[in-house]
Amino acid sequence: MIKSLLLLFLFLMPLFATNPSLEEVAAQMIVVGFDGQKEGDKWVEQIAKDIKRNKIGGVILDDKNIQNTAQLKKLTSYLKAQTSSLPLLVIASQEGGSDSLFDSKKGFTRYPSAQEMANTKDIDESAQLYQQMSEELFACGVNVNFSPVLDLSPKVQMNALSNSSRRYSSYEEIVTTYAMLSLKAQKNAQIAPVVKYFPSAGANLIDGFNSEVDMSKDWRFEQLKPYYDLITYEKLDAVLMSHVMQKELDDKFPALMSSNIIQKLLREKMHFEGVVFADNLRTSSIPMQFDFKQRIIKSVNAGVDILVFSNYFADNASMPFAVQKILLDAVKTGEISKERMMLSYTRIKAFKEKISQKKSEL
Repeated sequence: MIKSLLLLFLFLMPLFATNPSLEEVAAQMIVVGFDGQKEGDKWVEQIAKDIKRNKIGGVILDDKNIQNTAQLKKLTSYLKAQTSSLPLLVIASQEGGSDSLFDSKKGFTRYPSAQEMANTKDIDESAQLYQQMSEELFACGVNVNFSPVLDLSPKVQMNALSNSSRRYSSYEEIVTTYAMLSLKAQKNAQIAPVVKYFPSAGANLIDGFNSEVDMSKDWRFEQLKPYYDLITYEKLDAVLMSHVMQKELDDKFPALMSSNIIQKLLREKMHFEGVVFADNLRTSSIPMQFDFKQRIIKSVNAGVDILVFSNYFADNASMPFAVQKILLDAVKTGEISKERMMLSYTRIKAFKEKISQKKSEL
């Protein structure tokens, strides 16, 4: 009798499982940066409160958070311990190269840039270096890495800056091969890689986040080949969007706000089912006709799942409060559907559950 009741309870339990509130859904879509390096620092404690109260789904690290390897491990461990729901995303951007966030002066290993890796290291050497890099990130508490870059180098170098060391090669086969090594190493180390920048960053690899950059003249559809191959091989779980205008694909909106590029191209035509990230929505280079609220709403409706902000403050409030209010108000007014929000939550939940698996299960 007891056994029968237990089986009935286990069968019915999913029916009574608590669905996340819309506030919790919105929180999982928000990642923010912060000041401070240790427990007790004013803004570290504020972020810890936001995590504990389910106001954000992750944090992004910057130079201001990193003193050395031991300090960073303590910081990330402290922040991760505050969550009582889904695991916290702890995001970094480690591509290698001389401008790395993880400086050798702070005790980190200096790794080759993408260009150096493809030009000077063979497959075995590259695999070993990427594995070492990934293990070092994992040891510091990072579980998401915005890397590698899948952009192709221009076939014809217009100037010295166009040959960015952040690109592997002008040949898509080489880009795919070395990117595959990076992805495999990160996943082996329980790091979730986020490839970038879809569909291409163009000059933004050198000039930063500029949505006024129109890369239509330099565009070639081979730019999509590494993405297509890695999606086909089921290697991609997450993509970071570019800020550029690609008028051949969308003549109205930059890539991170374009449903033509995210929904129609990336998801429907290329069959990507993972998480889409967008960052730096507050940059002044995004066309001024789109205010902060419009940028968030248009990005989410275009297909973005996670919004990343490097600063903790919006204009008159904290970023978690301001962004969550925009999302919740947009649902109330019908500017964003609840179903659209829940779709992002489902993707994020699956992404986080995959990160939290033990290495032996990967």
